[in-house]
Amino acid sequence: MNKTIVGIFDDYTKAQMAVKALSNAGVKQGDISIARNEGTGKGYTTYGGANSKNYDNGESIGDSISGFFGNLFGTDNDVSVTPDTDVYAESVRRGSTVVTASVAENMVDKAADILNNNGAIDVDRRAAQYRQAGYKKFDAKAKPYTAEQTKTEMKNFNDQGEIALPVIEEQLNVGKRVVNRGGVRVHTNVTETPVEKQINLKEEKVNVDRHKVDRAVTDADMKNFKEGEFDVTTQAEEAVVGKTAKVVEEVVVGKKVTEHQEKVSDTVKRTDVDVDEIKSNKANK
Repeated sequence: MNKTIVGIFDDYTKAQMAVKALSNAGVKQGDISIARNEGTGKGYTTYGGANSKNYDNGESIGDSISGFFGNLFGTDNDVSVTPDTDVYAESVRRGSTVVTASVAENMVDKAADILNNNGAIDVDRRAAQYRQAGYKKFDAKAKPYTAEQTKTEMKNFNDQGEIALPVIEEQLNVGKRVVNRGGVRVHTNVTETPVEKQINLKEEKVNVDRHKVDRAVTDADMKNFKEGEFDVTTQAEEAVVGKTAKVVEEVVVGKKVTEHQEKVSDTVKRTDVDVDEIKSNKANK
């Protein structure tokens, strides 16, 4: 069973680097796709796999984006089926680049690390930024951003970082805080595999044979010399198909926490007070 890994990139060059790293790690080129807005305000391009197309059809670009992610995740061209696919489509419309890769279960963690290490943004944070700017859901009729619109919005998003206010104290206080380093989404795809099995079935059939004889009648023959009827029934075996579900493997996705020491250096201020004695004028008379 393959899983689809998705990463959003604000820098197209970093997205290309992520694709190259995935390919070097063993992911087939046909299983990797890139969706991006060309920045012309007219269309977008997808690269890789069976989805390799170049769209440039004006306002219908929204339907093309919707169709791309709908086909990718099997949502019948409706990207609003899940909040994630909705955000992916909106990110492409606004000028970000979305990289998708279909990988085996044992490659999920490695592929996710590759996307993160090459600059994939935090999907939840980007969705929150869209909502803060008034976004509600993906609109297939909305025009794609131009390069200038994308540049302006990216700058605004980058300027929305946390603001730290300096506090002056007479001693150095060192603390720590948790920050997000980006992220990816893991999607599970269910595939069907045809299975055939052979089974032997028994079936009964009635055979009626007639043949001429020439012998004397016996007492047993005389007892049967009367009218009557009887039934001969047959039986046959039929194939009965049943399916049982078994857990054959478990994929554990977790996080590993490591610790390291960091030396923090700074300066602290101290106010020193000097006292000078003022002599009396009487001593000079």
